[in-house]
Amino acid sequence: MTVAGVLAALCGLALTTGRPAEPAGGIVAAAGPAFAGEASLSRAAIWPAHGGAAGVAGPGSPLRGVLAYLRGRDGVAQVAVFDAVTGRTYLLSDGPDTQYTASIVKADILALWLRRYQRKPGTIPASIPYSIRYLMTSMITASDNVAATSLFYFGGGCAALTRFNTLIPTRDTTVGCQTPTYYGWGNTTTSAADQVAIVRAIAYPGQVLNADARHYALQLMQGIIPAQRWGVTCGPWGATCDPPGYAQPVPGVTVALKNGWKFLPTCAAQDDSCPWQVNSIGWIHGQGRNYVLAVLTTKDPPGKDTYGLNYGITTIQGVSQRIWANLAP
Repeated sequence: MTVAGVLAALCGLALTTGRPAEPAGGIVAAAGPAFAGEASLSRAAIWPAHGGAAGVAGPGSPLRGVLAYLRGRDGVAQVAVFDAVTGRTYLLSDGPDTQYTASIVKADILALWLRRYQRKPGTIPASIPYSIRYLMTSMITASDNVAATSLFYFGGGCAALTRFNTLIPTRDTTVGCQTPTYYGWGNTTTSAADQVAIVRAIAYPGQVLNADARHYALQLMQGIIPAQRWGVTCGPWGATCDPPGYAQPVPGVTVALKNGWKFLPTCAAQDDSCPWQVNSIGWIHGQGRNYVLAVLTTKDPPGKDTYGLNYGITTIQGVSQRIWANLAP
């Protein structure tokens, strides 16, 4: 089925509204409930306002050894972990600046649409028209940009997604808007903490998505094609994480993820001379662990073909392996 053949089904849905967003701010102090019914966050790791980084390296921290590892890598990284076992969120960054989402914003777009359908008669996914499910599946499992652009545009674009994000709420995310030459969503800027909040809304019960919606979203995020199954899978699914198949699923360990990658949009050439943005977000459950992880990397070094992409993937996988090991029960 062509995308043109399914666009008409996207029209006519009401836009989501929500309460005003919380005050903007960095992640230097992460405290307060992410949404009703969940444990409050803790100030488990902070960083200085002017460069450098600091993280909790004690025996109980999932970030133990991560900062030392990142100091040996090029680029700039942000890491956020929500450990459902302790109810705490841990944060680490080379700096407080936001980064580009690239395709991880597709999980946010999916959540927006699922919230709309959960408010309609019927159950999810049966109540969702086939055309919409087709686009959702392509957008998440294969990271199809045309499907994402269709859902983003006909879902109300940056204004609708911004309103939806007030329900989570996000604090540092600015949704990219369509321009005369670009579809917009890939230039959304965000923080690792905000991405953890979005995945938490999908992975755990809360006020944003009901059980059917969350189950369907997680099902799609567990169905990522093998060529894109890198990032937060490494560690949970073993230490063999090389392309083309990357980490192989391990029985009893669930990984629901979404990855994103692109040349930095601030680089005009958009070719091998440009640094990369490479991100991975997901929910991991099994072998005594239950956590959400977001790793954002920017300024991954340019190089021939996909050198910068592969560099960013390696960085993320090194972080993911250490956090999986640190969270062993």
